[in-house]
Amino acid sequence: MAPSQQATASPLRYHKHNGRVFVSDRQKLTERSRLSSILLGNEHWDLFHGIPKGFTLRTRVRIKLETSHVGYAWDMFQTLVSLVACAVCVVQSYHDEFVVPSMDLSFGVIFAADYCLRFYCAKNRLWFPFTFSAIIDVLAVAPTIYDYVTNDSTGQRPTFAFLRFVRILRIMKAIQMSRHSSANHFTGTQLLSLGLLVTSIVFISACLFQLVENSYRAPILSDTGAWINNNVTLGDSFYFILVTISTVGYGDIAPATTFGKVVTCAMILGSLVMLPQEVNRLVALLAMQSPFRKTYIPDPNLPHVLLLGHVASASVLLDFFTEFYHPDRIVCGPNGAASINNIPCIIMAPVEPSEEVRALLVNPLFQ
Repeated sequence: MAPSQQATASPLRYHKHNGRVFVSDRQKLTERSRLSSILLGNEHWDLFHGIPKGFTLRTRVRIKLETSHVGYAWDMFQTLVSLVACAVCVVQSYHDEFVVPSMDLSFGVIFAADYCLRFYCAKNRLWFPFTFSAIIDVLAVAPTIYDYVTNDSTGQRPTFAFLRFVRILRIMKAIQMSRHSSANHFTGTQLLSLGLLVTSIVFISACLFQLVENSYRAPILSDTGAWINNNVTLGDSFYFILVTISTVGYGDIAPATTFGKVVTCAMILGSLVMLPQEVNRLVALLAMQSPFRKTYIPDPNLPHVLLLGHVASASVLLDFFTEFYHPDRIVCGPNGAASINNIPCIIMAPVEPSEEVRALLVNPLFQ
């Protein structure tokens, strides 16, 4: 059969590229499948692949957000946008010319899109607006929309701009990304929650302290007889909050107004209430972890021994270790020289060791 006829009879069509490379339809389908795996998490170009068709669209969207790579990417995107918005808020506190209404509106639109998506696929739409995440989204979006509409219609200066620092709480959505993990890393999630809580308390307290101090502090009279605004920078506010929350309290920066003292007291009381709860949860999770459930990583250059069978008895293990680690038992070391037996023993048991076995394991004679 001629080559041309063989190519015609083949079910795959070949396309010549630069005279040397041929790309078949099957190869194109494979490339499309790879692109679909990256974008949608499956090779079928189906956004809801693997989710039963009998579920409602709202349920399928909720499952997709909670269990797929698309939902993980969406949570990551929202967290990054929240961090950028907080960074912009910090820069704007030092440079007024950096205030760009269109940028702030873009942040508000992104946050509003996340709120609408969560509201649409919520199990209980009546209760959803009262959840912590929904309230934070409203506080992050509503001032931006109100200020934008008011500025366009009346030309007034933004009224609720001070509430933009609440966006730092949206980074708590990073905790939602832990549900996409294949394993239950409860300790890591609790550590992340504790770190984000401390960051949120410090950031919000610093912004509130700067706001009330700069709004109600009286100007001071300079040596030249001119009145100077005694404003507090955001950096000084962060320094004051960190020093106060650590109970050091150097006193070089202190609140000069009644509202500043109220914010300081509220920050201390909030820290005393919330931080111990998170720390206690972390301690409880650490106490639940057993040191005997860890994976042993062997050294390729060093041998080890696996102990199986009746290993729950301390007397049996003691007899074995006494004989195995006897001083007269000489083994060949890695370099070929004779040495005392120091080969580690890995005990494989289906249950936690008893108190007698634990005491034997910490015996210095077998360390």
